[in-house]
Amino acid sequence: MREIIDREILLLIEGLFNRLVTETSIFLNDAQALCAIFMLLYFGLKSYGMIAGDKRLELVSLLRPFALTLVIIFWPSFITIMNFPAEIITDKSKALVTDRIDEIDAIQLERRTKMAEIARKLIEDSAELEQFDNSDDDDWLAWTGVDFGKIFDEIKGYYIILLSKLRWVVVESLEFIVVSIFQACSYLIFFLQVIFAAILIILGPFSFAFSILPGFRDAYLTWMSRYISVSLYSGIGYIVMSLSLLLIRYGLEKELVLLDFVLKDEAAFFFYISSNDGSANFYLVSLIIGALAMLSIPVISTWIVSTSGIGNAVSTVFRGAQGMNSIK
Repeated sequence: MREIIDREILLLIEGLFNRLVTETSIFLNDAQALCAIFMLLYFGLKSYGMIAGDKRLELVSLLRPFALTLVIIFWPSFITIMNFPAEIITDKSKALVTDRIDEIDAIQLERRTKMAEIARKLIEDSAELEQFDNSDDDDWLAWTGVDFGKIFDEIKGYYIILLSKLRWVVVESLEFIVVSIFQACSYLIFFLQVIFAAILIILGPFSFAFSILPGFRDAYLTWMSRYISVSLYSGIGYIVMSLSLLLIRYGLEKELVLLDFVLKDEAAFFFYISSNDGSANFYLVSLIIGALAMLSIPVISTWIVSTSGIGNAVSTVFRGAQGMNSIK
């Protein structure tokens, strides 16, 4: 039986995320060298302004490059501090998912058992299916004087059996595809977190180095907002997954009620195996809804921690340019 979510894959991706701090600090030396160059330029500009008398001595502004350089020097420790709030959210939200995965796996096992009972009952009742509702055909063939009843009985019985088996194959194939899509969307979000976090951690020291220059003063703030937003992917992902699993559980329980009724009522059983109704059930619909919900996690994360600093800066520049044109 397939698990609704493979927790081993989630643990693997979580392990990759935890190893980013120790394995992606390959540009620290380059960023530190760049910091030294930018600090010389920064102090040169400040010193020239003070010597020329245009600016006063400001100790706080002179300490800012040293603070940014210290962050780069102690980069692994800084990343650990940045990860701390997200780790608390992830651990608490992960506890919600673990129990619900076990519950859904147990319900799925019960559902598979009942579906196997229906398949076994279909084989055992094949003789009854051959006699199922043939009165109209007997009246229609009576004028020929030839007894075609037994032949058509067997044909109709085989047709119902073949139709029900084809229906089971279609439902099983559709379920396999939809469950795979749900799992792929779930794993994709956690893996995207690893990719985005790796890029931010690798190139983050350069953002802090460029922040020394006045033209890139807020580059480190943009980096921090983006990293916090990405670090929340796993916590939000477990919350969304927990809600999706509740919806999936409801779909499974609703289908179990239908299967119980079909197994107890003969008329409902014959109608169920010969009808195309229910091939697209709420269980599959809930899986699709859950997959779409998982893909919305990056958008939800940007609602919590806004990462539109660059967009605001660009719009400010355009507004300033329009204001200058209007003055001219």
